[in-house]
Amino acid sequence: MNAEGRLSGSIAANGTPPLAYVAAVAALAPLALNAAVGLQPAFADGSTLDAAGRSGLVAWYALGLGIGQVLAGDATDRWGRRPTLLVGLAVAAVGSLWTAGAGDAMALALGRCLTGLGLSTALVVPRAALRDMHHGAALQRAMAIVALVFALAPTITPPLSWALADETSWRVSFGVVAALVLLALVATWRMQPETRPAGTAPPGRAAWRALWAHRRSRSAGLAFAAMAAPFFIFAAAGPAALRESTGIGGGAASLALGLTYLGFIAGNECVKRRAGRSGHRLFTGGVLVAAGGIALVAATLVWPTVALWLVGLTVYAVGHGVVFPSAFALVLQDMPRQAGLAAAGVGAVHLCVGAAASWLAGALPLSPHAGVVAAAGLMAVLSCAAWLTYLFREEAP
Repeated sequence: MNAEGRLSGSIAANGTPPLAYVAAVAALAPLALNAAVGLQPAFADGSTLDAAGRSGLVAWYALGLGIGQVLAGDATDRWGRRPTLLVGLAVAAVGSLWTAGAGDAMALALGRCLTGLGLSTALVVPRAALRDMHHGAALQRAMAIVALVFALAPTITPPLSWALADETSWRVSFGVVAALVLLALVATWRMQPETRPAGTAPPGRAAWRALWAHRRSRSAGLAFAAMAAPFFIFAAAGPAALRESTGIGGGAASLALGLTYLGFIAGNECVKRRAGRSGHRLFTGGVLVAAGGIALVAATLVWPTVALWLVGLTVYAVGHGVVFPSAFALVLQDMPRQAGLAAAGVGAVHLCVGAAASWLAGALPLSPHAGVVAAAGLMAVLSCAAWLTYLFREEAP
C-alpha cells in the first residue's frame, strides 16, 4: 500500500477530532495570555515588576507564540498534526510551571516566552486540522465556532485571574494555567488523530517564499495582523489606562476588559451566520468596525468616561471577532496544500506585530492612556492601508 493509501486508512480508522476538543485546545493560547491581564493589578505597586515588566508579561508571551508558530507550521506539515501538538503542549506545561515558580522578572519573562512557544502549536494544529476536514462554507463555520470558544477565554480569564491573585498569589493563577495545559496534553494523547492529507506540500524555505509571494494572502495577513494588534495593546496596558483616565479600581478594570471581549463573540457569530458569503466583504466590514471602535477609544482622551471606554472596546472587539476567522478562512482557502504553513505564517505575523505593538504602547514617552491610544491608532491606520492595497491591486475572490 502506498503512503497515500496508508494515510487515508489511518484517518478513516481514527475518525476526526471532535470540534469541541479542537476548540478547547485552541482556547488555551488566549487563556494563558489573558491570565496575565488579570494579574496587572497584583503587580501595580511595582514591588515585583515595573511598568515595562508588566507589559512584558504579554509581550514576551506573544513573541513566543509568534516565533513558535513558524516552527509549528513547518513541523505540522513535515511530521504531522498529532506529534507537533503533543510536543508543543509538553513544552507549554514546562513553561507554565516555570512561570508559576519564577523568582525574578527575568525568570518570569523566560517562562512566559517558553509557554508561548509551546502553545503556538495549539493555534496552528487546530486550524490546519480544520482545513484538512472542511472547505468553503463549512470551513468558515468551523473557524467561527472555534473562534467563538477562543473568545470565551479572554472574557472570563482576567476577572478570575485577578480574583485568584487577590485571594492567594499570582503564582496560583499561573499554576492553574499549567494544570489546564497538562489536562489538554492528556486529552490530545487520547483524542487527536493524524489528519494531515497525503500530498501536503513539503515545508522549507521555498514554501515560505511561496507563501509570502502570494500577494492576496500577504495583504490579508498583514491587514489582519495590524488590526489584531490593539488587542495585545489593550491586554498589556488597558487596565493601567483605564485606572489612570477614570479612577476605577484594578479589579473593576480587569472585569471591564473581560466583558468587552463579549463583542468578539458577537463578531464570530456574525461570521458563522453569514458563512458562504464573500469572505473579502466580511473582512472589509470587520476592519471598518474595528477601526471605528479604536476611534471611540481615542475619544476617551477628550471624554474619559468608563461608558465610552466600554463602548469603544466592545465595538473594536466586534470588528476583531469578524476579522479573526475571516482572515484565516481567506488565506487557508487559497492555500489548501500548505495549510500548516499558511496558518503558521498568518499567526506568526499577527502575534509578532502584537508583541511589538504592546511594547510600543509601554515604551512611548506618554501616559498609559495616551500610549494606548497612540499605538492602537497607528495599528488601525496600517491595517486599513494594507487592506486597501488588497482591494485596489488584487482581484476580489
